[in-house]
Amino acid sequence: MILVPNDNWQWNYDDKSDSLLLDLSDRMQFTTAYRGKLLTPQAKVSCQFTLDDASHYYHLLECIGELPFSEAERVQIVLNAVAAIRFAKPQMPQSWHFREFNLLREAPLFGEVVTLVSAYGHKDFLVIEAGETASVCMLLNGSLQLSDDKELQAHNHIKVMNNRIIPFAAVSNQLLRMA
Repeated sequence: MILVPNDNWQWNYDDKSDSLLLDLSDRMQFTTAYRGKLLTPQAKVSCQFTLDDASHYYHLLECIGELPFSEAERVQIVLNAVAAIRFAKPQMPQSWHFREFNLLREAPLFGEVVTLVSAYGHKDFLVIEAGETASVCMLLNGSLQLSDDKELQAHNHIKVMNNRIIPFAAVSNQLLRMA
């Protein structure tokens, strides 16, 4: 079931679990993937789920709508993305973890699904902040090993230079040619 945002949705930070939460109703709460060290100080102050949050929510749901996720997984992905967009600390690019491809002719779009390739494998990501030269990408699912001692988990985000990004359409086209 796709959740519909309303005026009662509220962001809260839980000190005990060191987590950002979204209160959806008196009986339902969503726990994001983000701990306090990854969040700006604003995340620790209760605040409403805004019109901008709702706009991002619906846009990102549409962007991942064709991917093979259940409705519950889509909502989980998108709520984590909205939380990161609003409350994540800024990052410096960590492009050295990924191979360079130079396939983009222009900056990726907000909400675009892309692929990143590390020395250990590849995974699909959602662009949650599109920049002219670097973009913040959130891992859609699973995990991706970046180095011997660093691994991204589902819904973790990382900033990379745009020359590391492979458009999802390019990957899909290549896979179709191989079939």
